[in-house]
Amino acid sequence: MEHYLPTETLFDIFARLPVKSLLRFRCVSPLWCNIIDDPSLAYMHRLRCAEEPKVLLLDPPTDQPVPEVMFGEDGMFLKASLNLLTRFADSKEYFLQGWCNGLLCFTKKFCADSPLFLLNPLRQEVVQVQPPSPWIDKPQYSWLRRVYGLGFDSSTNTYKIVGLLCGISAQVYTLGGSWRAITEGQGPPCAVFGWPIYACGALHWLVKLGAGTEGDLGRGKIVYFDVGKEEFGLISRPEFRPSHLVDLRGDLAIVDRSSDKDIKVWVMKEYEKKEWVKEYKIGLAGVPRKAQVRVMGLCEHGEILLKLKQKKKQDKSRNNYLFYNPKTDMLKYSHIPSLNGDTQVLCHMSTPLSVAKFRAAE
Repeated sequence: MEHYLPTETLFDIFARLPVKSLLRFRCVSPLWCNIIDDPSLAYMHRLRCAEEPKVLLLDPPTDQPVPEVMFGEDGMFLKASLNLLTRFADSKEYFLQGWCNGLLCFTKKFCADSPLFLLNPLRQEVVQVQPPSPWIDKPQYSWLRRVYGLGFDSSTNTYKIVGLLCGISAQVYTLGGSWRAITEGQGPPCAVFGWPIYACGALHWLVKLGAGTEGDLGRGKIVYFDVGKEEFGLISRPEFRPSHLVDLRGDLAIVDRSSDKDIKVWVMKEYEKKEWVKEYKIGLAGVPRKAQVRVMGLCEHGEILLKLKQKKKQDKSRNNYLFYNPKTDMLKYSHIPSLNGDTQVLCHMSTPLSVAKFRAAE
């Protein structure tokens, strides 16, 4: 086919195909492989392909031989092993720091100066990024926890990692480049914790009401980092005690769990205006009253994935997953296979981007 179709035409066709098909087509010829591995195709694919999110299951590293990647029979879920990370570090425990456009960012657990690992689970490729050094030239800060976030700058078609040190220091890493300190006075307005949610070109952290010190400007608000402008700011939230933030197919959303009977999901439809709209109300009939329920995101057919955590006997926790269909207003338990307490589940948009292309720059 490459003898009859110009490269530009092949590029346009590939940008509209599912990632699973593209990875198979890499074997057709060296030309096809080069086109599919071109970072420009990944960026165009993100804009043109109508592929829906999959449910991604991330199994922790194990000594048992397991398939690195497996698709569900109906194509609804993607199951991947984190064994690949053990080839880069002498550890079997990793902390998910964030995810964006098909890439995931990990660090080693219980290691303050851990390198970062950027993973494309579908391609089973990983690139190691050294942490910024030094974080700050004061020994008394050496014990503070580092927080990272992964985002995408659409103006330059580049991925960036922002590293935060407890509201004191912030640095930015551009994939394939190096770490740079944020200009003094442009750091985060308060300390943030946990993984951020990437949406609308920015990373977002929800600062709980009890967080920070008295008088902290960020208390009870949302801290954001504009990935393109590399600037921090604050967003006001609706007037209720929020549970968590979530990415709903590119839109920033916040979850209200103030009622035991239902979950309300507010979506920021017009990000520039910073206006919230109550988009979903999910009834919890049949769900145990004391169970913790977390909205994970949108997946195929517009269904919302929910994580249900409850206590078993002997104080052992158990995770179940449900799908909510907004069209029928119905909840159903999932058929996600082989879940255990350590398996992480995400709503995932795959990407053909090869992170191995950036190893030479590390």
